[in-house]
Amino acid sequence: MSLEIVASDHVPPERTGNKADLANWFGVALTTVDQWLRRGCPYLQRGERGKQWKFDFLAVSKWRYGAEEKDEDDPEKMPAKERLDWYRGTRERTRHLQDCGELLLATDYERELSNAAKIVGTVLESLPDRAERDAGASPEVVELIQHVVDQLREELYHRLSKSA
Repeated sequence: MSLEIVASDHVPPERTGNKADLANWFGVALTTVDQWLRRGCPYLQRGERGKQWKFDFLAVSKWRYGAEEKDEDDPEKMPAKERLDWYRGTRERTRHLQDCGELLLATDYERELSNAAKIVGTVLESLPDRAERDAGASPEVVELIQHVVDQLREELYHRLSKSA
């Protein structure tokens, strides 16, 4: 990753400093600041002979703690070759997850959900009859169970139709 230069216009002097100031501000060693620079830490002025590095502490904080939007996750902001590689990588990752069974196609999910709903519906439908036949439930109890089952099926239908 290349070094990132930040525009120094309108940066208050109290928010800037050199490498030692930056290391002190963040409580890290100078070697850590050097590592940050290699990873793309923003700066106002590049250090050279006779010139010290100059940093905007706010820009470095945003970079370090991820407060700024990162272009690396947005393929539309990438150069063409990197964007193509990103899409290919994403496609391969998706295929791998499907092959491992960790990712389902929407059609497979819908089919399985439909099968589960049918099973639940069948069990609910037979519940009042089973209560009467197997448990000897009175007609009033069977009627109450039928009412509750109808409410459950209606609620299940509405919830599933909302998510579709």
